[in-house]
Amino acid sequence: MYQEVLLLEPNWIIIILIAIGVIYNLITDKEEEQRKEKVNKFLQDLKFQIRVTEQTITKNESDGLPPGKYFNVEMKGLFGHPTESNTKAILTITDNTDSEKEDDFGLMVLSAHPFFMEKQSRVFNFSHVYENTTSDTYFPEWSRLILIPQDILILPMKGKRRLKFNLTMSDDTTEVKHGGYDDLDKIKGHAYALKNFTFKEIGYVEEVGNKSIVQDLTIKLCMAMAATDGHLDQKELNVIKDWAKSLSDELEPEAAKEKKEHFKKIIKESYKEAKEKKLSISNLVKDLNDKAGKAHKYLAIQLLLDVAASDSKLAAEEEKFINKIAKTINIDVQTFKGMKDKIIANVENIEFSERPSEESFGLTEDMSNEEKCKALRKEYTKWNGQTAHKDPKKKKRAKEMVKIIADLRKQYNC
Repeated sequence: MYQEVLLLEPNWIIIILIAIGVIYNLITDKEEEQRKEKVNKFLQDLKFQIRVTEQTITKNESDGLPPGKYFNVEMKGLFGHPTESNTKAILTITDNTDSEKEDDFGLMVLSAHPFFMEKQSRVFNFSHVYENTTSDTYFPEWSRLILIPQDILILPMKGKRRLKFNLTMSDDTTEVKHGGYDDLDKIKGHAYALKNFTFKEIGYVEEVGNKSIVQDLTIKLCMAMAATDGHLDQKELNVIKDWAKSLSDELEPEAAKEKKEHFKKIIKESYKEAKEKKLSISNLVKDLNDKAGKAHKYLAIQLLLDVAASDSKLAAEEEKFINKIAKTINIDVQTFKGMKDKIIANVENIEFSERPSEESFGLTEDMSNEEKCKALRKEYTKWNGQTAHKDPKKKKRAKEMVKIIADLRKQYNC
């Protein structure tokens, strides 16, 4: 029995060989492409990188952080100084909304919190020194550098902005001033990330144009508060006048003279309006929110506190007034409490109406009883530690505050 043999024409053999060659090349090209992808991914993972995401922290998951919106800044890749045992990570933020190129140097972002400021300015800055690093120190996965509260950032302009988060690694002696590095040779790595952000406050560039208006509004608010008890004390007026004078003295002689005359007129007019109860608190606060940035809002609150304490007494009406203003202009509760604590520690008398204002001790309506008790225990410890103060006035005040806090703790069964 014979087996049938298929004989191919020479042209068909060539075609088959070509087809085999094409298939082989396709396979090898695909393998080569996959190999290149793996190499590129490996090299990308080694690269020093920064990633910025948004994170909302609720009071139930705060882990010691105030509830709110944060920027979560992370980094990965090779991180180390080739000749130093320590490596400093430095984070700055610029507003690159109007920049033509990504790597342009935009306008500086400022901070309302000292922890996120440069040593000699309010420009945003955060740095952390990593010890015992080498040239091959490596973060294989995204590692958190810092959580930044969004409400501490002060941008140049209000509205939709484009932020550039700049992260550098350098030796641990590197210093930053107004966003610039003292020695570029110290920098061994740099990465940046862009992030869209809507800034709802007045920007510091815009605020310059509103500065005079905001100062006038601050004076009027202080006059309105001083009149809450039915009369305006000369000591209260003196605090306002001294504040206005300090602002005028910052200017050149001719401008200072003109500013003093302006303040003299504003103080006289607002004094009259306050006595006649013609100052609208709601309108003043609305205008302050529309025209003032965070920095000027804090300055306004500080002046209100100074005026309230000018007679060595914090009256119930004044405390209630300041608490309401602070809440309405949305300044940080803990920062405000710290400002008020300094005033309370130094006045001779403090009045409360029906019961102490819970805001005075950092308590808010959305807190649970457990959270309020925790805050009150902290306040009790702080004031109790001052009951042995050498200053009789501060010692007396501390004892009064301890009693008030103890009564509040009873109220919440702490």
